[in-house]
Amino acid sequence: MKRFLSYEGLPIKSGGAHSVSRESPKVNYEKTLGFLNLFADNIKAESVELTLYKSKNKEYSVLNLLTELTIKFGIPKTKNDGWLKSWTWSLKDENIQKGFEMLELNKDLPKNPVGPITLNFCWNFLFKDPKTNQVLPNQELIPVLDFRVKNSRIYLRLSQESTISVWFAFPFARIDKYESAFIGELKSKLPFKASDKHWRMWEKSSNGNWIPRKIEI
Repeated sequence: MKRFLSYEGLPIKSGGAHSVSRESPKVNYEKTLGFLNLFADNIKAESVELTLYKSKNKEYSVLNLLTELTIKFGIPKTKNDGWLKSWTWSLKDENIQKGFEMLELNKDLPKNPVGPITLNFCWNFLFKDPKTNQVLPNQELIPVLDFRVKNSRIYLRLSQESTISVWFAFPFARIDKYESAFIGELKSKLPFKASDKHWRMWEKSSNGNWIPRKIEI
Protein backbone atom coordinates (compact mmCIF):
# COMPACT_ATOMS: atom_id res chain seq x y z
CA MET A 1 0.00 0.00 0.00
CA LYS A 2 1.36 3.38 -1.06
CA ARG A 3 -1.57 5.62 -0.15
CA PHE A 4 -4.51 5.73 2.24
CA LEU A 5 -7.10 8.28 3.36
CA SER A 6 -7.71 9.35 6.95
CA TYR A 7 -10.07 11.50 8.98
CA GLU A 8 -8.94 12.58 12.42
CA GLY A 9 -10.28 14.87 15.10
CA LEU A 10 -8.28 16.27 17.98
CA PRO A 11 -6.47 13.78 20.23
CA ILE A 12 -8.50 11.74 22.69
CA LYS A 13 -6.79 13.44 25.63
CA SER A 14 -8.32 16.77 24.53
CA GLY A 15 -11.82 15.42 25.07
CA GLY A 16 -12.59 14.93 21.41
CA ALA A 17 -12.62 17.14 18.35
CA HIS A 18 -16.36 17.22 18.01
CA SER A 19 -19.27 18.01 20.25
CA VAL A 20 -22.28 15.81 19.75
CA SER A 21 -25.90 16.90 20.03
CA ARG A 22 -27.40 18.30 23.22
CA GLU A 23 -29.68 15.28 23.43
CA SER A 24 -29.37 12.82 26.28
CA PRO A 25 -26.25 10.64 26.63
CA LYS A 26 -28.34 7.57 25.81
CA VAL A 27 -29.56 9.13 22.56
CA ASN A 28 -26.02 10.06 21.51
CA TYR A 29 -24.87 6.54 22.33
CA GLU A 30 -27.66 5.06 20.20
CA LYS A 31 -26.75 7.39 17.31
CA THR A 32 -23.15 6.24 17.50
CA LEU A 33 -24.24 2.59 17.54
CA GLY A 34 -26.45 3.30 14.53
CA PHE A 35 -23.44 4.61 12.61
CA LEU A 36 -21.34 1.61 13.65
CA ASN A 37 -24.07 -0.82 12.61
CA LEU A 38 -23.94 0.64 9.10
CA PHE A 39 -20.21 1.11 8.60
CA ALA A 40 -18.26 -1.04 11.09
CA ASP A 41 -17.54 -4.75 11.10
CA ASN A 42 -17.68 -4.76 14.90
CA ILE A 43 -19.96 -2.82 17.25
CA LYS A 44 -18.75 -4.30 20.54
CA ALA A 45 -16.87 -1.66 22.50
CA GLU A 46 -13.21 -2.39 23.23
CA SER A 47 -13.63 -0.68 26.59
CA VAL A 48 -16.40 0.93 28.64
CA GLU A 49 -15.45 3.10 31.62
CA LEU A 50 -17.21 5.32 34.11
CA THR A 51 -15.13 8.18 35.54
CA LEU A 52 -15.85 10.48 38.47
CA TYR A 53 -13.94 13.78 38.65
CA LYS A 54 -13.18 15.94 41.65
CA SER A 55 -14.81 19.38 41.54
CA LYS A 56 -12.31 22.02 40.43
CA ASN A 57 -13.99 24.75 42.50
CA LYS A 58 -15.23 22.47 45.29
CA GLU A 59 -18.85 22.92 44.21
CA TYR A 60 -19.81 19.33 44.95
CA SER A 61 -18.51 16.58 47.20
CA VAL A 62 -17.31 13.36 45.63
CA LEU A 63 -17.37 11.35 48.87
CA ASN A 64 -20.98 10.16 48.66
CA LEU A 65 -20.70 9.55 44.92
CA LEU A 66 -17.45 7.65 45.35
CA THR A 67 -19.02 5.44 48.00
CA GLU A 68 -22.12 4.75 45.89
CA LEU A 69 -20.13 3.98 42.75
CA THR A 70 -17.71 1.72 44.62
CA ILE A 71 -20.63 -0.27 46.02
CA LYS A 72 -22.07 -0.65 42.50
CA PHE A 73 -18.93 -1.26 40.47
CA GLY A 74 -16.10 -2.20 42.83
CA ILE A 75 -12.75 -0.59 43.58
CA PRO A 76 -11.81 2.10 41.01
CA LYS A 77 -8.49 3.10 39.49
CA THR A 78 -7.40 6.45 40.92
CA LYS A 79 -5.60 9.12 38.90
CA ASN A 80 -4.07 12.21 40.45
CA ASP A 81 -1.99 14.04 37.85
CA GLY A 82 -2.06 17.46 39.47
CA TRP A 83 -5.16 18.69 37.63
CA LEU A 84 -8.43 17.01 38.63
CA LYS A 85 -8.27 13.85 40.67
CA SER A 86 -10.43 11.13 39.15
CA TRP A 87 -11.69 7.61 39.82
CA THR A 88 -12.41 5.19 36.97
CA TRP A 89 -14.34 1.92 36.85
CA SER A 90 -14.22 -0.56 33.96
CA LEU A 91 -17.79 -1.65 33.25
CA LYS A 92 -18.94 -5.04 32.07
CA ASP A 93 -21.71 -5.19 29.47
CA GLU A 94 -24.33 -5.96 32.10
CA ASN A 95 -23.44 -2.76 33.98
CA ILE A 96 -23.64 -0.32 31.07
CA GLN A 97 -27.28 0.51 31.80
CA LYS A 98 -26.35 1.29 35.41
CA GLY A 99 -23.72 3.66 34.04
CA PHE A 100 -26.38 5.54 32.09
CA GLU A 101 -28.55 5.64 35.21
CA MET A 102 -25.72 7.27 37.16
CA LEU A 103 -25.35 9.93 34.46
CA GLU A 104 -29.07 10.65 34.57
CA LEU A 105 -29.29 10.75 38.37
CA ASN A 106 -26.39 13.21 38.57
CA LYS A 107 -27.02 15.34 35.48
CA ASP A 108 -27.76 18.43 37.61
CA LEU A 109 -24.44 18.48 39.44
CA PRO A 110 -22.56 21.79 39.04
CA LYS A 111 -20.54 22.02 35.84
CA ASN A 112 -16.89 21.05 35.87
CA PRO A 113 -14.12 21.39 33.23
CA VAL A 114 -14.74 17.69 32.64
CA GLY A 115 -17.43 15.43 34.07
CA PRO A 116 -18.49 15.55 36.87
CA ILE A 117 -19.24 11.98 35.73
CA THR A 118 -18.42 10.59 32.30
CA LEU A 119 -19.34 7.32 30.62
CA ASN A 120 -16.67 6.47 28.04
CA PHE A 121 -16.82 4.04 25.12
CA CYS A 122 -13.97 3.05 22.81
CA TRP A 123 -14.54 1.06 19.61
CA ASN A 124 -11.93 -0.35 17.21
CA PHE A 125 -13.19 -1.64 13.88
CA LEU A 126 -12.75 -2.10 10.15
CA PHE A 127 -14.97 -0.26 7.71
CA LYS A 128 -17.56 -2.12 5.68
CA ASP A 129 -19.72 -1.10 2.73
CA PRO A 130 -23.21 -0.40 4.15
CA LYS A 131 -24.84 -1.61 0.93
CA THR A 132 -23.11 -4.98 0.67
CA ASN A 133 -22.01 -5.51 4.30
CA GLN A 134 -18.60 -6.51 2.94
CA VAL A 135 -15.49 -5.30 4.75
CA LEU A 136 -13.49 -2.88 2.60
CA PRO A 137 -10.42 -4.71 1.27
CA ASN A 138 -6.79 -4.06 2.21
CA GLN A 139 -7.45 -2.34 5.55
CA GLU A 140 -4.95 -4.69 7.16
CA LEU A 141 -2.28 -3.06 4.96
CA ILE A 142 -2.88 0.43 6.37
CA PRO A 143 0.05 1.31 8.66
CA VAL A 144 -0.47 1.91 12.36
CA LEU A 145 0.94 5.43 12.76
CA ASP A 146 0.48 5.53 16.54
CA PHE A 147 0.71 2.26 18.48
CA ARG A 148 -1.85 3.62 20.97
CA VAL A 149 -4.52 4.06 18.28
CA LYS A 150 -5.69 1.19 16.11
CA ASN A 151 -7.26 1.58 12.67
CA SER A 152 -10.11 2.66 12.90
CA ARG A 153 -11.36 4.08 16.20
CA ILE A 154 -14.18 5.98 17.91
CA TYR A 155 -13.92 7.32 21.45
CA LEU A 156 -17.23 8.60 22.82
CA ARG A 157 -17.28 10.46 26.12
CA LEU A 158 -20.79 11.00 27.48
CA SER A 159 -21.44 13.61 30.16
CA GLN A 160 -23.17 16.96 30.62
CA GLU A 161 -21.32 18.05 27.47
CA SER A 162 -20.57 14.96 25.41
CA THR A 163 -17.70 14.72 22.92
CA ILE A 164 -16.46 12.29 20.32
CA SER A 165 -12.93 11.70 19.05
CA VAL A 166 -12.24 9.62 15.95
CA TRP A 167 -9.45 8.22 13.84
CA PHE A 168 -10.75 6.81 10.56
CA ALA A 169 -8.40 5.05 8.12
CA PHE A 170 -9.75 4.16 4.67
CA PRO A 171 -7.99 1.97 2.06
CA PHE A 172 -8.55 4.60 -0.63
CA ALA A 173 -5.59 5.62 -2.81
CA ARG A 174 -7.69 8.17 -4.70
CA ILE A 175 -11.16 9.68 -4.57
CA ASP A 176 -13.15 8.40 -7.54
CA LYS A 177 -16.90 7.86 -7.91
CA TYR A 178 -17.19 4.96 -5.45
CA GLU A 179 -15.00 6.55 -2.80
CA SER A 180 -16.80 9.88 -3.09
CA ALA A 181 -20.22 8.22 -2.72
CA PHE A 182 -19.03 6.13 0.23
CA ILE A 183 -17.64 9.14 2.07
CA GLY A 184 -20.73 11.21 1.29
CA GLU A 185 -22.99 8.57 2.81
CA LEU A 186 -20.67 8.13 5.78
CA LYS A 187 -20.68 11.87 6.50
CA SER A 188 -24.48 11.95 6.37
CA LYS A 189 -24.71 9.22 9.03
CA LEU A 190 -22.05 10.46 11.46
CA PRO A 191 -23.25 11.37 14.97
CA PHE A 192 -21.38 14.68 14.59
CA LYS A 193 -20.70 17.19 11.82
CA ALA A 194 -17.50 16.31 10.01
CA SER A 195 -14.96 19.06 9.43
CA ASP A 196 -13.39 19.58 6.01
CA LYS A 197 -10.12 20.45 7.76
CA HIS A 198 -9.42 16.96 9.05
CA TRP A 199 -9.14 14.87 5.86
CA ARG A 200 -5.66 13.69 4.84
CA MET A 201 -4.26 11.60 2.02
CA TRP A 202 -1.16 9.77 3.24
CA GLU A 203 1.58 8.75 0.81
CA LYS A 204 4.62 6.61 1.45
CA SER A 205 7.85 8.40 0.62
CA SER A 206 10.91 6.85 -1.01
CA ASN A 207 12.57 6.49 2.40
CA GLY A 208 9.55 4.70 3.89
CA ASN A 209 7.97 7.57 5.83
CA TRP A 210 4.26 8.35 5.59
CA ILE A 211 3.60 11.96 4.55
CA PRO A 212 0.10 13.50 4.90
CA ARG A 213 -1.43 16.21 2.75
CA LYS A 214 -4.74 17.95 3.19
CA ILE A 215 -7.49 16.95 0.81
CA GLU A 216 -10.94 18.42 0.17
CA ILE A 217 -13.81 15.96 0.00
